[in-house]
Amino acid sequence: MKSRSFIFLIALCFAGCGYQIGEIKPTAMRSVKTLAIPTFINKTYEARVEVLVADTVIKQFQQDGTYPIVSDKTADAILIATITKFERRSIRSALNNVIATSEFDLHMEVDYKVVDRISGRILLHSKAVGDTPFFSTPDLQTDERQAIPLAAQRMAVQMVSYVSEGW
Repeated sequence: MKSRSFIFLIALCFAGCGYQIGEIKPTAMRSVKTLAIPTFINKTYEARVEVLVADTVIKQFQQDGTYPIVSDKTADAILIATITKFERRSIRSALNNVIATSEFDLHMEVDYKVVDRISGRILLHSKAVGDTPFFSTPDLQTDERQAIPLAAQRMAVQMVSYVSEGW
């Protein structure tokens, strides 16, 4: 009898710990069931990255599963995003030549907002950042183009986490 009452007391203590089964959306996104993601706006000098970045975010939302991605006409909300910064930073110089760079960091910033399709009200507004290091070879443009999907993926994880979970 004592063991049953002890188990009941333990269960009662942990009942109010705040754990909840199922999805926990941010308060502003409670009414949103579906989401549309049009091609991003590119305000940087890096050409042809807006479609790649938007596709990466769509794939991350599909992997997350919180919001089904649908067309603009049927969605509850629309995610409007702008690529605001895209830069290559030197993070390590060559061993024998301090002027030459051996490793770079690709930095990407995306400003985004989630807008209610019917009312036009902004539900969420934030910024997501993606960084990835890459080593320099004689073909620097190819090295940078290969690093773009990695930076986009890291940015997409941050964006989807905030939109679907609030953090």
